Amino acid sequence: MPVPKLRPLDLIAGEWSGRQAVLTRDYEGLLESPVLVPLPVFLVALLLDGQRETIDVQVEYARLTGGEILPQWDLDRIIADLDAHLLLDTPRLAARRLEIEEAYRAAPCRSLAHAGVSYPADRDALRARLQAFIDDASAAAPESAPSRPAGADGLRGLLAPHIDFQRGGPSYGRAYRFLGSVPAGACAIIVGVAHAAPPAPFVLTRKGYAVTDRVLEVDAPLLDDIVSRCPFDVLAHEAVHRTEHSIEFQAVFLDHVARDRPLTIVPILCSNFEAWCGCDSPSVVPQIEAFIGALRAAIKGARRPVLALAGVDLSHVGSRFGDGEDADPALGAAARAADLAALDYVAAGDAEGFWRTVMADGNRHRLCGLSAIYTVLRVLSPVRGQILDYRQGEDPAGGLVGFAAVGLQGDDAGHE
Repeated sequence: MPVPKLRPLDLIAGEWSGRQAVLTRDYEGLLESPVLVPLPVFLVALLLDGQRETIDVQVEYARLTGGEILPQWDLDRIIADLDAHLLLDTPRLAARRLEIEEAYRAAPCRSLAHAGVSYPADRDALRARLQAFIDDASAAAPESAPSRPAGADGLRGLLAPHIDFQRGGPSYGRAYRFLGSVPAGACAIIVGVAHAAPPAPFVLTRKGYAVTDRVLEVDAPLLDDIVSRCPFDVLAHEAVHRTEHSIEFQAVFLDHVARDRPLTIVPILCSNFEAWCGCDSPSVVPQIEAFIGALRAAIKGARRPVLALAGVDLSHVGSRFGDGEDADPALGAAARAADLAALDYVAAGDAEGFWRTVMADGNRHRLCGLSAIYTVLRVLSPVRGQILDYRQGEDPAGGLVGFAAVGLQGDDAGHE
């Protein structure tokens, strides 16, 4: 029988207590805390691909270590230990995933997952921090980052970062300063990145998102309209919303600028479209086209202000993200140039041009918001973008992340 398969994980190499090890985290939130795996054990874990037999793992381990023998009992112990920590794709993992999904579906709302860690849990402290970002943006660039009341002249929206507030605060400030106020009774379509990579291009949820002192409820009529128009189940994997930060960060900032006015949301997570279309345009994928058409039609039929927000980051480069080199100035400059070239197409409202320019080198710089940005541009078309800010943030594990703030306004010229 083949050995079990190591599941997709977020991996950070480093040294702990003088030993080389790999810190493993998961995007699904199935682990209660990160798991530290010693480097020799992790080498074995990398050989667990669901295809190799036990003897194949032993032979390959000996080859990679210059002849070191991996006894059967030691391999069995390593596999059992990795499985006990939910690092392998096994029935134990499936049972844990089912337990999480059932708990999420039974919950009254999508609870805050990052309060007290990524931002203050106290409402007043959070509002002071978010307002400081907006105030600083106003003082720093009052002309280049104008405020535009949402819904004033048709559908509009934002691209904002989903990097943490500590690094991305200035860009968040410029994005939400552009948004300005939110009309009472408005609906916000919030598009985020499904880092857990569920096997569906889009994942929605009926759960309202809790913020510090209320719940931003889902706009049920608009969601029902979308669901009725889609030929596939967009709610099948909704538990991935449970720990995903890309929408949560937008929800807390949106609640801040809404100033307690009534507001509904439609949370949408996008998986990586490359899994369905490769380098081709996502427009060739019937599921993606059907969903974008359903969302456009539902928005068109809504009799209330609707705006679209995307929580997206751009390039991810350096050894932290799989490059064979550190994020030195040259790599950082190349990533910045690629990001800005892609943002030129965002400013033009050209979804297909945006996709083509990023995929011209196979998304070499790992623009993680690729699918979400494409979706927003298609849904809002015709639209124009105003680049309000661009920055790169250092990853403490060795890398650079690009992110931006972009204001999106209706384009009377009428192009796709």
